[in-house]
Amino acid sequence: MEAGAVGDRRALRVIAHLHSHWSHDACDGNPQPEGQPDEDCYQSLREGLCADRIDLAFLSDHPTHATETDYATLLLHRTGDDAVENEAGDIVATRIHCEGGHEVMLFPGVESSDMMPLALDSHVDGGYGGTTEADQERVSAAGGLRWIAHTEERDLQTLAGMQLEGLELYQLHANLAPDIREESLGLDPFGYLAQIGPFFFPETNGIADPPHPDLAPLGFLVLNEPSAVALETLGQDQVIGITGGTDAHQNVFPADASDFERIDSYRRMMRWFNNWLLVPVNQEITPDSVEQAMRGARAFVVFEVFGTPLGFDVQMSTGHSLGDEFPWAAGLSITVTPPSLDPRSPRGYDAPEVITRIFHADGDGRTLLQESEGSDPVTVAIPGPGVVRAEVWIRPRHLRPYLGQLAEDYVDVPVPWIQTGGVFVR
Repeated sequence: MEAGAVGDRRALRVIAHLHSHWSHDACDGNPQPEGQPDEDCYQSLREGLCADRIDLAFLSDHPTHATETDYATLLLHRTGDDAVENEAGDIVATRIHCEGGHEVMLFPGVESSDMMPLALDSHVDGGYGGTTEADQERVSAAGGLRWIAHTEERDLQTLAGMQLEGLELYQLHANLAPDIREESLGLDPFGYLAQIGPFFFPETNGIADPPHPDLAPLGFLVLNEPSAVALETLGQDQVIGITGGTDAHQNVFPADASDFERIDSYRRMMRWFNNWLLVPVNQEITPDSVEQAMRGARAFVVFEVFGTPLGFDVQMSTGHSLGDEFPWAAGLSITVTPPSLDPRSPRGYDAPEVITRIFHADGDGRTLLQESEGSDPVTVAIPGPGVVRAEVWIRPRHLRPYLGQLAEDYVDVPVPWIQTGGVFVR
């Protein structure tokens, strides 16, 4: 199904942070057998984008092998695709036509240990190293979005000096990589393994009536607190966008799950969560309009494996919304309209329960302004300048039929459903 409207804007599904066979560690660690890119692996990526009805895909291939080829090759154009031009007439993206009429716009990008420029118009002059504002200016000169991956591992002072346009608010590997879990999130490095085993290896775990493997995030999903702090800290002085980083390589679990699809397929990982980018309803979707929305921080992360949200909205009493920057005044308030579950989402007879949380962060830290259960809009006063954002959590009771004998372990436990970027009040 298509992503729905959010207020008076259209939402586009976005995957940001995605690796093709031009990354050295993609495709089971052998992305270019005998020196030739693994076309079957790339076709799996394309099929996943189409199956999940992704609108925009921002690749982030590693310098090895991405810098070993020309920029045009990184557009990954195939027979039947369209070349997409920017306003200057340069070819900067590829339009993939899916069966059934859906279209995906795919953009090149590169992820190094220092930077993750998205939507590049060319290779970055001078390479992909460096953590200064001058290094990020090279990204801008190449037409890219000044983004960073793995925010949870970064030093805040370094991030502030880079003058980024966006950061990862959630990163999948932070939940699954033992070293990141322990060092950045303070979690048991292997604490999730027992929880995901029944989703992927039910027989080994003695599960006769197994849960659907797509629902495995119920066993590991934890929001990245250091990344939220980074958004709130950098956002005191600048507008900064957010994405959730899928970081799919199709290189971790080649074994099939109980649905006869490999555990870490592109389709499955992109199904777990994506980003909804907000654009005016009647605006033409072009590389330039997409990049404007990304830089404008008009996005939120949706853990859509738990269902597609319908009717979600964030509005300030001034008429401003996500990504807007404006001065505080007495009487300022925010209204968050909780989403309902799109009726086309997989669901049983039980209804989910929704929890809305509204946060305000200033130079002294974060305050939870309001937490409310239910479907009614939530309105709360904003006490002063700062970064305002919202989260929506869900008790996934509607997923009971898909959780088999483990249903009672999960249906009453709130899990993140939506995590917004900021509204920047000065």
